Amino acid sequence: MSHTQLLRFANMSMVIFLVVACGALSIAYLQEEKVSLGMTVFMHITLVISAALFKLAYVVRLIAQDKMGQPLV
Repeated sequence: MSHTQLLRFANMSMVIFLVVACGALSIAYLQEEKVSLGMTVFMHITLVISAALFKLAYVVRLIAQDKMGQPLV
């Protein structure tokens, strides 16, 4: 996998995990009374996991940028 493809993959992963985290956040906290307790617990776990995967994708993005000689942002 080239560095450009790795950067594109990391960027797409960050977007996907951000959307998943926002969805889990809205269900876990804003619609708590409309869903079952099991679903609320699952959304809390999903929120933690998606945040961790978002951070991992950001680290991969930094690695790809470093290998390409781009400034790290």
